[in-house]
Amino acid sequence: MDIDDIFFGNKEAKRCEIMNTEDKKVNDKNKSIGLDIGTGWICGAYHKTKTKIGYAPLRSCFYDIPESMFGSMFNMNTMKYVKHNGKIYIIGEDALTMAKIQGTSALRPLRKGVINPKERDSAVVLKEMLEYCIRAGNPENGAHVVFSVPAQPIDNSEGFDTEYHSMSISALLENIGYKPTALNEAYAVLVSELQDVGDITGLGFSYGAGLVNVAFVYKGMLLFAFSINKSGDFIDQEAARATGTSESMINHIKENQLDLKSDLMTVSPEERALILTHSHVIKHSIKTMIDTFNNNNNINIIDSIPIVISGGSTLPNGFLELFQNELNKTSLPFEYSEIIPAKDPLKSVSKGCLLYADMLSKRG
Repeated sequence: MDIDDIFFGNKEAKRCEIMNTEDKKVNDKNKSIGLDIGTGWICGAYHKTKTKIGYAPLRSCFYDIPESMFGSMFNMNTMKYVKHNGKIYIIGEDALTMAKIQGTSALRPLRKGVINPKERDSAVVLKEMLEYCIRAGNPENGAHVVFSVPAQPIDNSEGFDTEYHSMSISALLENIGYKPTALNEAYAVLVSELQDVGDITGLGFSYGAGLVNVAFVYKGMLLFAFSINKSGDFIDQEAARATGTSESMINHIKENQLDLKSDLMTVSPEERALILTHSHVIKHSIKTMIDTFNNNNNINIIDSIPIVISGGSTLPNGFLELFQNELNKTSLPFEYSEIIPAKDPLKSVSKGCLLYADMLSKRG
């Protein structure tokens, strides 16, 4: 069974009840849903009340085991999973835990922000993940679902097709009864963090797992956007290669104990490799952004603009300082007013998508 059969056919996988999110469903049906479809996380955003936003985050990974092994060793009521073709696909945080225990790496339904063509079984998993994150918001039939998409990589040497990815997700959402709209990931970050200002003007960096997405928006108009193939996964891969450690363990260290302001001479080899690769990714993304500005003769920024940074790769302590220091060492082709870190880097994209969906639902 291929991706199209799973996404758009009538055959479904058997899934567990995975609606046990920390946020209960709202009483009324929602007319709008935000959906961050990221390489590292998938997150739904919805209105819990008139003033509070609820989220349904799910780590975007899976780990397959034989069905016989699952039935004898695990509690099906406490683990998120999908059953398909005689296999159990453990999903979310449980999949990452299993990979750590086994000393291997969990699989990803998405690769660098788009559907992973190398993991054919990932389609059934991705479909269930998307539906889970949407259903948590109790949407009405025909609700507006705005979902994030990456920009085309500036170095498209791997032949990524973000347009096909966007069309596939749109067709899937239409197939299950919603009105889909794709929104650039970095644009969504700017909408989320600048909503109180009332003027969506700025430069957005979204440091995700697969890609760094960059967008320049002026008064709501997207003037340019691109992505870079070096972000969170690159950091894990390079640090693992340099130290001979599994990527799952490197990821665990990064998320639980890494301090990017630590002295390189006093930390472990794994932490040292992580600090150096973070520095490389930041430097590379800023340089690429500057090159893009300099090569675009149609854009002249007169006023100083804010720079917004978000994404899971910005979570380690010291990321903001590393970014600020690198920016200060660089000659920029424009003036910036401030650097704004996202209030919640893992939820910023889904929140921006929700706010955009609200605007669409008001239009009808």
